[in-house]
Amino acid sequence: MTVTSNVRSFWQHFKKVEDPIIQSLQAKEYPQLRHIIEELDDEAMEKFGAHFFVEDSSEYLELVFDPGPNKTSQYLTRYCVEQAPQDIRSKWICNDVLPPMSQKAIEAQVKIKDQEYYLNDFFVFYTIDPKNKMIACDVYNPSYSLIDNTERKKEMSMYLVELAIGQNIYEAYLSKVDFIDAPVDQRDFCNLIDFYEKIDQIVKKENWPTYEHPTDIYSVYQPIKEIADDSLRKDMKYIFTTHPLLIEESISQQHDVVADLKAKDGEFGYIYYLNPFLSKEDALLRQNLSKQLDEQMTKIGVAKVIGGAIGKSYAYIDWIVYDTKAFKKALQDLQGKLSENLTLHYQSF
Repeated sequence: MTVTSNVRSFWQHFKKVEDPIIQSLQAKEYPQLRHIIEELDDEAMEKFGAHFFVEDSSEYLELVFDPGPNKTSQYLTRYCVEQAPQDIRSKWICNDVLPPMSQKAIEAQVKIKDQEYYLNDFFVFYTIDPKNKMIACDVYNPSYSLIDNTERKKEMSMYLVELAIGQNIYEAYLSKVDFIDAPVDQRDFCNLIDFYEKIDQIVKKENWPTYEHPTDIYSVYQPIKEIADDSLRKDMKYIFTTHPLLIEESISQQHDVVADLKAKDGEFGYIYYLNPFLSKEDALLRQNLSKQLDEQMTKIGVAKVIGGAIGKSYAYIDWIVYDTKAFKKALQDLQGKLSENLTLHYQSF
């Protein structure tokens, strides 16, 4: 099995029950709809590590994968949506992460001391950090003072903010999400249902970078000097990644992230080669080669670049691989089109 075959199997399953799903949505037969969706949700969780649900309005049909903050699952759901059959994509709005203010968000309710509350019952007090291009926020509801469990209040606040603004904006611009038991006069605030629009205004006004997807958000850092030497993967001087936890675990020789993807029939790996210039030109070469290879592998749907590194001896291009056999075959074919002085090697994490 591969991630590619898992994706194909999921959409085949969806197409078999698509008509009953649409009929249940249109007739507002929600118990029947939940029964149909339950199997798809279980399959999505098993294969991609994400929840799955559908929504409708008077204008459109919408399906949503909700992988949460798990980067591996975000890669998988993005790939799943990219590989969706055209007849599904033409009929449904397909979300590979939780979008802002979905129907699920509008209908979301929490119970505090037997009283039910919706998003418009909550307020957000926020502080802008122009230097780091981030926003810290605290969620407030008058009933919070009745809850003694601080962890529950924080988790509730994070969940509600994520529902309101969506996963992409949550990861791109929020440095902190917490709660407060009383309003703070000195801080800006807005209703939670208006927070997405408020962030959008701030981003445009401050001219912050924008991202289409949470897996487009790169982290750049240097490893501690103590681990740097001339050996493979330990000579890294500059690292750039969309999956920081994978890099942290690989440096500390942990394997939870790798095992999680392997259980879902995929693989994390990296291409490496000897730096030909031993100068700044190596970074430019690595960047251009990464872009070229990513375009080719994405085109045939077998892998995607998720980062890379420049080392003292080697350069690295990191991948999530959806079909290892097909990826290695494509890499072998591409090798023949590259310079004879540049030999690419592949290694799994």
